[in-house]
Amino acid sequence: MTIQQVGLRKALMYTGVIVAVHTLAAHAAMPSEAPRQISDAAGTKNAPVVMHERIVPEAPTVYTSPSVHEQQLHSLATHPQWQHLLFYKNNKAEVISDNFYLTQPKAQSTKSLRPYDELVATLQAANDKATLCRYPARYLWLSHQLPDFQVDLAACSDLPNANQQVSLMLVSSYLKNPASSFGHVLVKTRDAKAPFSDSHQAAVQGGLSSEDLLNDTYNFGARIPSNENGVMYALKGLFGFYDAGFSKTEFFKQDAVYSKNEQRDMWEYVLNLDTFHTQLLNYHLYEAQQARFDYYFIKQNCGYRSGEILELVSDIKTTERLGAWYAPDYVFDQLVEYQNSDEPLIAAVRYLPSEQTQLRATFVQLPKKVQTAINAFIDSEDISALAALSEKEQALATDFLILHRNYKISQDDTSEHRAIKKALLSQRFLLPADNTLATLPVPDKPSPALSNKTTQTKVSIGSNDAKLGVSLFVKDPLNTYTDIDKRFEAIQLTLGYDYDDNDVAVTDFVFLDMQQIEDVAQPLHGEPKLSWQLKTGAREDIFTGAHHSPYATAGIGAGIKFDDDMLGYGMLNTAVHDQELHADVGLELGLRVKAQDRAAELSYQLTKRASHPAAQLTTLTLRQQLSKNNDARLIMTHGEDTYDSDGVSASAAWHHYW
Repeated sequence: MTIQQVGLRKALMYTGVIVAVHTLAAHAAMPSEAPRQISDAAGTKNAPVVMHERIVPEAPTVYTSPSVHEQQLHSLATHPQWQHLLFYKNNKAEVISDNFYLTQPKAQSTKSLRPYDELVATLQAANDKATLCRYPARYLWLSHQLPDFQVDLAACSDLPNANQQVSLMLVSSYLKNPASSFGHVLVKTRDAKAPFSDSHQAAVQGGLSSEDLLNDTYNFGARIPSNENGVMYALKGLFGFYDAGFSKTEFFKQDAVYSKNEQRDMWEYVLNLDTFHTQLLNYHLYEAQQARFDYYFIKQNCGYRSGEILELVSDIKTTERLGAWYAPDYVFDQLVEYQNSDEPLIAAVRYLPSEQTQLRATFVQLPKKVQTAINAFIDSEDISALAALSEKEQALATDFLILHRNYKISQDDTSEHRAIKKALLSQRFLLPADNTLATLPVPDKPSPALSNKTTQTKVSIGSNDAKLGVSLFVKDPLNTYTDIDKRFEAIQLTLGYDYDDNDVAVTDFVFLDMQQIEDVAQPLHGEPKLSWQLKTGAREDIFTGAHHSPYATAGIGAGIKFDDDMLGYGMLNTAVHDQELHADVGLELGLRVKAQDRAAELSYQLTKRASHPAAQLTTLTLRQQLSKNNDARLIMTHGEDTYDSDGVSASAAWHHYW
């Protein structure tokens, strides 16, 4: 019994047949060609699928078979890949936009979506060109699952190249905007046949290759009104008042925002997928652009949605995260730690340094004479500063200064900057050709995903008390593969048990803790020199011992980096709080050292409140990494004129990251 006779649902009722032979008139004119075979990860051959690069008539041709029964249809409807294609999770459809689902066209009705009904509707619509071209991932997947089902997507002219290599990109944190302090995730595609060159070699010549910059990226983000203020953004983002989705754009636009404007490093993780899963993922990204989702800043964010696509093409579990917090770094933690297959899920990792990173790394490799002339030009903006150099040295200095001026323009696009760049270009035309700058490498920087996960549980046993704490998001400068000059922590709560008082109390709550140390000895002139920090929350008052005292501390100062693994800093701090006089001033000094899986920090804090002697607290922390997500610490403190820390105390702590 065919579909023409009774329709698909009657065929299911009376004969158990889900699909019957369906041939369009266009098939008569279709040239014969052996279909392409696609193998799954296990190596077994599945139903032939003719991919979109074939030249065929405009009307798609669908071949079906009466051999599939209702039982198999129900099995397919519960398949994890089918439910991922539908964004159906925990018995709920997550897409909130109209017309994404065939059976539930209105967003209000998606709560009652049934994957089985959507599967039947998808099969019923297989001969409709508009539907076929709108859901290429669904039909490709069905072709892979059903023995004799075959679709031809060549007539769908708007589809992307399904054989493009897919990458996930980790964008580093950006402390100047708290919303970007957790990093960001992008999905990027590229022609698999194009050479995969070293990014820094292209970068020092003025940017990545044109082919790379024109590759597509998919960015998941909330739709935010242009005039939205920061407080409303935070509140709406936390409680799901925005909707969000994937937007497709060329990579050069993302590079301009992250690498050039915000000066954030990126790491590109190229996925190692077989042909079928590569095609499925490319088509799934195409379908995902039609979907809108509820947006929750701390959970269903860019990391969650971008990481979710990995679950479609592997058995990795990127969204099954305990707790209500989901940081973008977690996607890459899971990707790095994934070991459930003989084939690694990562084909390659490429470091894409920011424009600032490139300039600083290149500058220190230049001859001192050239460095001096470059700094003199930056200070005076007078081309005569280069006059004492030879022509070859002038060419090298001018090449660098053109890149430096591009960097300045990306920060502040003014007519003055553009005029200086024009003058530099004119000067460069008068000098001989030179390729020295392009040969200077930018050192590779390990991905932060090699470090520990970002949620922390800590237990400490000390001479005076015991503590248990949880931090939802931590970037500790003492941890391996983290930046030694940045500290970031959000939502940390610590309970303490005092041995003498037999009392349990909240000893510390941190809402936000940020620190950025800039190198005052940075040799390239015009770079930031001011170090700063900000910390807010509630704590045990250092003078009175009052619990849950809310406070906000801000500090400015200077730091010096002796190398990538050692720095010192000093800060002048001001704190406001709810205790007497409501304000403190203080001095903070610190020294950090890292060596592979070991680290140490020595800090000194002096705090003055008008009605009390100055409180002093010296702390030495020694860290030993035990595994990727575990470390042990020895903390020794010496206090003077503090509420309960006079003299020396010590504690041992264990930190677990998850």
